[in-house]
Amino acid sequence: MKAKSSMAIFILAAVMLFSCSKDASVLDIFIPNLSNQWVSDRNTNFFFNSDDPDKNKNESTFTGNEQNPDTGDIFQLTGKYKNYDVEFTFTEGPEKGVTYIGKFIKNSNPLRMEMKAPGNVKVTITQNL
Repeated sequence: MKAKSSMAIFILAAVMLFSCSKDASVLDIFIPNLSNQWVSDRNTNFFFNSDDPDKNKNESTFTGNEQNPDTGDIFQLTGKYKNYDVEFTFTEGPEKGVTYIGKFIKNSNPLRMEMKAPGNVKVTITQNL
């Protein structure tokens, strides 16, 4: 009887250990809502469109653009996200080829991205609901 209870405790501890590890956590799954206009701290607007018709996924690619309302300039970009990780690369304009890497900020309301490019260039992009 003692061996059975010891084995049950061992199995229970192993299950708890694996279910609490970061890689196995269901809590890390995040499905961002890319719709609506997004505004940046550099006074521009961003628009994102998922490339996947099934938008209810935690991993996808997207296209979009950054628009400067003062100059009328529009610069296209492509990107991808997986859970909270997000990145995009400009495909035209003065930042053509520049990749921004960052994260969706967990529990931000409205949803926000904090992005960084080479040279410590930072931009915060917030969903405009």
